[in-house]
Amino acid sequence: MEGYSSVPNPGGYNPPKESGFSSHALRREATPYPGQGFTNQPVPPVGPVAPMPANFAGITYVYVPDPMAELAISTGVLIRQQPQILEQITGCESQNRYYVFSQSPPAGMKSLFKCKEQRECYQRTFCSSSSREFIMDIKHVANAGCMNDNFQKSFVHANKPFKCTCFCLERPEMTVSFNQGNQLIGKVKQPFTCCDPVFTIYDNSGVVRFYISADCCQCGILCSKNCCGKISEALFNIYKDIGMTQPVGSIIKKVASFSEIVTNADSYQINFPADAAPNEKLLLIVAGLMIDYQFFEEKANNNDSN
Repeated sequence: MEGYSSVPNPGGYNPPKESGFSSHALRREATPYPGQGFTNQPVPPVGPVAPMPANFAGITYVYVPDPMAELAISTGVLIRQQPQILEQITGCESQNRYYVFSQSPPAGMKSLFKCKEQRECYQRTFCSSSSREFIMDIKHVANAGCMNDNFQKSFVHANKPFKCTCFCLERPEMTVSFNQGNQLIGKVKQPFTCCDPVFTIYDNSGVVRFYISADCCQCGILCSKNCCGKISEALFNIYKDIGMTQPVGSIIKKVASFSEIVTNADSYQINFPADAAPNEKLLLIVAGLMIDYQFFEEKANNNDSN
């Protein structure tokens, strides 16, 4: 596309290598004489093994070594917010966490990112979700051994500064960049509209790539803070033309499960445009997180009116 340059290896990021079995691997062999159980016998080395499937909240998935290569073939992603039980017990707003799973048929679900909110406690407590600062550290989860936050590689950094939004003044804007090299990916902006919400996606050259819009009369948006909204979908269509006539993709806030209703967690399905580049798909993932904060995030005491 004109004015767009993809980044095949952003910021010198080196994906982890797949590990195979060591030549000293052991297996148990039956002994040739009865009554003696088993003994350890060395086996010859073998090549790399396929990743073992893991499970999160009922989702079976595998890990990928290179998230950009995976995004190049991915048709969509599922974003699952991690339920915060302690938040509901104490009434204190905690840092939100999200898991991003790629969907690339026929392989099924693959783990891409773990997103952790970085935000001051006083803003989480006293500021509305739509105006408070929103900093998201998006980390690549390469394998089961790095599920701990301290062992994950920070991949993308998203930052929405605090703004006291009033109609057309101080509109929300989120900047997205690769963590290594601080290379700009693009921006997500929410311009002022009278009724239907609109988000605009810009690439690193400031060129508009996509528009995202939704019907404001959907129950999932109008009643987003109560049970009726939780059990209703909210559809945000993705467009390429400024007239927003023909959708090329979608962001869907899914019907909440029981655990999500209890804990105020949410899930989102993002269907990418067929010709979207990996960088643009990253921007659409961040746009999905921003939509959650602008419309569906609420404090633990269910009072988001400050």
